[in-house]
Amino acid sequence: MTFNINTTINQNSKSFLNLQRQKYMQSRNENSFANSSVIWNGSFNGNVDSINNSEKDEYSDPLLKWPLRGLAFTNDIGAAIMDIAPTLGTMFWIPALMYFGADIYDKYKSDEKEYNPNKKRAFKQAVFQALASVVMPIIVVHNGQKAASLLGQTSKSGMSLQLKEEIEKFTINHLKRRKLKDYDGNIDGFKKEFNEHLKQHLLDREKSLKTKNPFKLLGRWIFSSTHSEKMSENKLASVKEYADKNIDEIFSIRADLLNNKQPKNLSNKLLKFYDNTKRSFAKDKNTIEGYVEDSIKALLKQRQRNNLFKIKLLKSVGGFVALGASIRFIDHFIEKHVIEKFVEPGLENFEFAKWQKNVNFANFAKRQNVGN
Repeated sequence: MTFNINTTINQNSKSFLNLQRQKYMQSRNENSFANSSVIWNGSFNGNVDSINNSEKDEYSDPLLKWPLRGLAFTNDIGAAIMDIAPTLGTMFWIPALMYFGADIYDKYKSDEKEYNPNKKRAFKQAVFQALASVVMPIIVVHNGQKAASLLGQTSKSGMSLQLKEEIEKFTINHLKRRKLKDYDGNIDGFKKEFNEHLKQHLLDREKSLKTKNPFKLLGRWIFSSTHSEKMSENKLASVKEYADKNIDEIFSIRADLLNNKQPKNLSNKLLKFYDNTKRSFAKDKNTIEGYVEDSIKALLKQRQRNNLFKIKLLKSVGGFVALGASIRFIDHFIEKHVIEKFVEPGLENFEFAKWQKNVNFANFAKRQNVGN
C-alpha cells in the first residue's frame, strides 16, 4: 500500500494524526502478512496440512527454559550472599552477564525460528532483562533480607537481626582497642564503658538513617538491605542485656583459657583455631601482650565474627526465600505490564514519528520539484 499525502499535517489536529497512525499500522500489518505468506508458502510448498500443523506448534525459547533461565538470577544470588561472601557474590555476576548478552543478541538476530535482525527486539529484551533479572530481583532480595531482620524482633531478645549485627560489629572493634587484662576484677567497669559507647553508636546510627530525601529512600529501597530502626528505651534495655551476657561469656572464656581449662560452649573448631594461633604467636617475640593474651584476643574476635556470620546468613536466607517465591511473578509482570503496555507502544510511537517525518519530507521535496 502506498500513501500520497499532499497536505501539510496540522499538529493540533489529533483526529488527523490518529487516522495517519491507523493507516501506518494497517500498512505494517499488511506488509507483515504478505511477507509471512511468502515465507510460509515458500517453506512448505503450499502444503495446507503442513501449514496447519505448524500453526499449532508454538515457539519455545530455549533461553527462557529452566534451568538455563536460572543463569539470569545468579547475580541476585550474589546480591543475597554479598554480606557473607563478597568475592563469591561478585563472581556470581559473571554467568548472569553472559546470559544477558546471549539472550539480547539472540532476540536481535532472529524472530523466533527465522533469521531476521531487528534492533527493536533487542532493545525490548534488554529492557526486560534489566528489569526482570536485575532491578526487580535485587529489590526483592534486599527487602526479603529486611523482612528476615524485622522477623528477628519476635525472638526472645526482641531485637532485629540488623541490631544484633551492629552489636557484634561493635564488639569486634571494641576488643581490638582494649586490653582485657586491664579489667581483671573489674568486669562491671568494662560493661559500663562498653554499653555507654554502644548506646551512643546506636543513637548516632539511628540519626544517620533518618532521611526524607526521596532519592536516598529510593536508593535504600533498591540497593540496601538496611532498614530504619528506632532506639526506644525498651530496645536499649534489651541491647544492654544482650551485651552484658556476651561480655560475661567473653571473660569466662578468657579465665578458663588462662587456667588451661576447656571453656564451656566453645566449639572444637574454635579451640583448634586457638591452639594453632597460640603456636604461631609463640614463635613471635614481638607480641604486644604476650602470645597467650594475644591468642585469647584473636580467639574472642573470631568467636564474634562467627556470630556475625550466622546473623548475616539468616538475613541471606530471607533474601533467597523472597526471590524464590517471586521469580515467576516478576517475569510475568515485566512482560505483560511493562513491556506490552509501555515499552512496545513507546517503540511503535517512535517508529510512527520517524515514518511521519519521512512522509512530510517527501511531500515537501515533491512540492519543491513541482514549483520548479
